[in-house]
Amino acid sequence: MSFASLETLPIARSLAQIADREDDVAEVYLERVEEVGVAEGRWSPGTTVRREEGFAIRLVREGETWLAARDGFGGERFAAALRQVARALPSASYTIPSLEVPALTEPVEAHEVIEFEALIRAAVKQHLVAFPMRIEVRRHRRDVQIIGTKLVPEGERELYYSCRVRLPWGGYGAVLPALDTAAADRLAESLVAMFRGSKAPRVTDRVRPVVLGPAAAAVFLHEAVAHALEVDTLALEGSPEAAIGLKLGSEELNVLDDPAGAPAGARRTTDDEGMPVLRRWLLFEGEVRQPIADLLGAGASDRLTPGAGRRANRFLPPVPRSTHLELLAGPHSMPELLASAEGGLFLPEATRGALDAHSGEFRLHMPYGYRIRSGRVDEAVGPLRLSGRVAELLGVVTGVGAECEPAGAGWCAKGGQRMPVWATTPAMALAGVEVGA
Repeated sequence: MSFASLETLPIARSLAQIADREDDVAEVYLERVEEVGVAEGRWSPGTTVRREEGFAIRLVREGETWLAARDGFGGERFAAALRQVARALPSASYTIPSLEVPALTEPVEAHEVIEFEALIRAAVKQHLVAFPMRIEVRRHRRDVQIIGTKLVPEGERELYYSCRVRLPWGGYGAVLPALDTAAADRLAESLVAMFRGSKAPRVTDRVRPVVLGPAAAAVFLHEAVAHALEVDTLALEGSPEAAIGLKLGSEELNVLDDPAGAPAGARRTTDDEGMPVLRRWLLFEGEVRQPIADLLGAGASDRLTPGAGRRANRFLPPVPRSTHLELLAGPHSMPELLASAEGGLFLPEATRGALDAHSGEFRLHMPYGYRIRSGRVDEAVGPLRLSGRVAELLGVVTGVGAECEPAGAGWCAKGGQRMPVWATTPAMALAGVEVGA
């Protein structure tokens, strides 16, 4: 790991000087980021490399946070940031830790990033269609180390990819654990379906039954369950603890957040506050069990458990966020789910979702869909949106599929912090959902 050579004890001792109250939390968050991208230029492909590194010192006291971030490493930078957080700390009163980290000198090799664009184009060609598209592929790598006065967990490394395709009728993006032929084939299927959906008739506004495919179900659950049960969202309307025990939907809704179960490159054993992650039951048989909490959100509560603090970068404080959602398999086959939604729509995937934390209003945007007739998927329909209130939507879940698959990975930008999120879900059926163009 990038930070394996650090001497953590002097750093922890320096932090202890500002964390001088029993309930204070003080930590150093170190990160190294590398992003390698390939995008089709006007005449030829171009490769970009972005590397940056630095740290942040944070002090949490009585519900308030002080944060000081710096680019690069070194003892003088550490001392200046420590004084900034402490507001007043004589430089002669403590020994400055070195905070020296070996320079990152390894060359950038990204053959898989460069070659993935050709894989996508070849996979689209297999469907015997052609349309203009601009493809951007990126590899994301981040090394993280947290050093606190009480905890010094092992460093973490994240490694994953993203792909963005710009089309005449819109854009399509995905976050991927690997760049291989299987990933290119899945992307191509979605792009071709979007192409055909762009020419298909739109649905008129009305209440219909729907079946969400695994990818669409993942985005639905991310917005309607994960965001709704993050303690900062719950705190907008009252005490987060009050949600525990609330019945939100069908007994088939068993939803967890499990960062340790994410794909290998995104898997975490600790969060961005150094706390151990946990396999957290969000809903058990439709009932709220454990909201998503960070250290600040858990506060003095003995009913809220931290371990879900995430930060997009060192310049921002950690916030409670989900990492890898799981909807446990239910008892229904896909034919059973389709039969239960006769006359409705099958919606394989969603491009984005949005939740209004104050009103509970929810919207999910779909790039295409299909009508359900005689218990089967039939003609295509154009782009559409699903909307309603969270409590109402969860209350009309009528069935959960029996086959789970990795699905719905993408970017979440709540509060301006853009982070990758992952999911493993089956399909699910909902009755009486407002659907329109």
